Amino acid sequence: MAYVKISIIAFIGLVVTGCGFYSLKGSIPAHIKSISLTPVVNESSEFGVSENLEIKLTERMISDNVLEVTGEDIADSRLNVIITSVKDQPYTISAPTGLNYEVVEEWRITISAKVVWYDLTRNEPLFEKSISDWGAYGTGLDIHSDGIDNDNDGFLDAEDDDEYGSPRESAIEFALRKLSERIITEVTSTW
Repeated sequence: MAYVKISIIAFIGLVVTGCGFYSLKGSIPAHIKSISLTPVVNESSEFGVSENLEIKLTERMISDNVLEVTGEDIADSRLNVIITSVKDQPYTISAPTGLNYEVVEEWRITISAKVVWYDLTRNEPLFEKSISDWGAYGTGLDIHSDGIDNDNDGFLDAEDDDEYGSPRESAIEFALRKLSERIITEVTSTW
């Protein structure tokens, strides 16, 4: 009887520790240890977004310690990002009393990119995706008092320590930050 108990405990221990190596989310292929981040290409008319996204991606990749960031000549993989569009669109519209027209109260700026992660060892793409994210801004002069959750983090104005500056430029920053996070998430959940 003691032998059966020990066998069952050993079996459960093996199953529990064995399952610890697997994840439903996926993992990076074993042969890929490094990544090269090519300069972000900007096909939109919005000045400066490619450089800003490139900085955010590099910082995020290094801080998350996902892969070693190296030059393409020694990297196992390469990440290509092309910003395809930056669009401002009305999001919240009202019709004030006494006026015969509508007023935009909130805008959303959406930044879209084509992202290709390429396996340089096997000479094949690991994924190719279109990824977009947004930031919101109001029509006022100060994002810190517009009553909008500009980066969709659940905090408004004085509660949110990253809501400051020009509304549209801040919304672009939020969209780029969220876009870089989504790109890194795609890289880490490929398999």
